[in-house]
Amino acid sequence: THHESLDALRAAAPGADVQANRVFVLDGPLASSAGITAGIDLVLALIAEHCGEALAASVAQVMVVYLRRGAQDPELSPMLAHRHHLHPALHRVQDAICGDPRADWSLARMAEVAHVTPRHLTRLFTQHGGTTPLDYLRAIRLELARRELARGQRPAQAALAAGFSSDQQLRRTRRRMSAPA
Repeated sequence: THHESLDALRAAAPGADVQANRVFVLDGPLASSAGITAGIDLVLALIAEHCGEALAASVAQVMVVYLRRGAQDPELSPMLAHRHHLHPALHRVQDAICGDPRADWSLARMAEVAHVTPRHLTRLFTQHGGTTPLDYLRAIRLELARRELARGQRPAQAALAAGFSSDQQLRRTRRRMSAPA
């Protein structure tokens, strides 16, 4: 069910094992999704399970589904975090980072994309996005590295694929981003 309805579902079905923050759940012969769009992820996972990853990727491409989520992926994607605002300059930067997260994203380059100064960009990100530009970039790269690790990549490969200079930088960033503020 939708993440905002989990408590209502638990109350309506106290014997059910309601799992929070999941796109879909596979439980033996039963499969359930967190909603209509999550149902697409569920169907693609079932296709991959029964017919192979190549066919699932082909179906996703035909459906113009950019990225398939797995059963263990969070319902609320880190790729969509800090985007609940209407500021066009921030959206330009966020779209550019998501479009090429491995690029050399300095604060100055992000500010160029936004057409503002680096200092003003930091203020805008903090005010409208609730984070700093560099922390936004780090979160996107951490998510990409997490996906690569989940696919079985070694830490050094996952780090490079996500835009980190090394697995050591990936570890430092993971520790920094998980530390309480």
